[in-house]
Amino acid sequence: MAALACVIGSIGATGYGQPSGGKSPAQFTRGPYRIDAKKSRFIVETETGGLSSMFAHDHKIEIRDFSGTATFERGSAGTAFLDLTVKANSLYLLEEKSIGERQAIESALREEVLETTKYPEITFKTRNVTSERRGDGTYDVRLVGELRLHGVRRQMTVPARVSMQDGVLHAIGIFEIRQTDFKITPFSFVNGAVTIKDMVTLSFDIVATKP
Repeated sequence: MAALACVIGSIGATGYGQPSGGKSPAQFTRGPYRIDAKKSRFIVETETGGLSSMFAHDHKIEIRDFSGTATFERGSAGTAFLDLTVKANSLYLLEEKSIGERQAIESALREEVLETTKYPEITFKTRNVTSERRGDGTYDVRLVGELRLHGVRRQMTVPARVSMQDGVLHAIGIFEIRQTDFKITPFSFVNGAVTIKDMVTLSFDIVATKP
C-alpha cells in the first residue's frame, strides 16, 4: 500500500522551465486547461511479497481528490505541461470485498505509510519536456520534473501519450516508483509475513478542459 502515495505524484506538471526546441514557455501556453477530476483517473497498484504472499493478494488503489492545470501546443514537437496537486488522504482501495479490511488498509496507508497529517499533499512540477508527434496525430511526451512526496523531493521522468480533440486535452501514461526513494517504509501485515514490495506502479488517464 505504501506504494499508493507514489501514485499521486507521478503525473503532475506545469510550464516551469524551458521546453525542448528552444521555445519559451509563453510560446507553448495554450490554455490553461483545468483537470476534470471526475473524468480523470489515477490508479496505484502494489504487489505483495514474503513467505505468505501466496495467501494474500495485490492491491489496486484509486486517488480521488486532485486538481491542476495543463497547457498544450500542437506542432511537429507538440508540448504538453501538467501541474498537479493530490490530496494524500484521498486513497480508496478497489476490489476489496471486506469493508472492515478495506478501512483498516486505507487507515494504515494514511496514518502509517503516507503520514498524511504531516504531509497532506503530493505534487509534481515540470522542469523540462520532450515530445514527438505520432502518425495518428497524438504525441509521445516525456515530462521531466520534481516530485514532492512524503517530504522528499526527487527528479522524475513521466512518459505520457497526449492528444487534443474538440477542445479537450487527454493524457494517459504509466510509470513506476520506489517507496524507499521517498523515505516510505513498505507496508507489511500478518506480523511481517506479508509485505508490499518497494516498487509500485502508477497509471493515469487525465482529461482537461477549458474553464
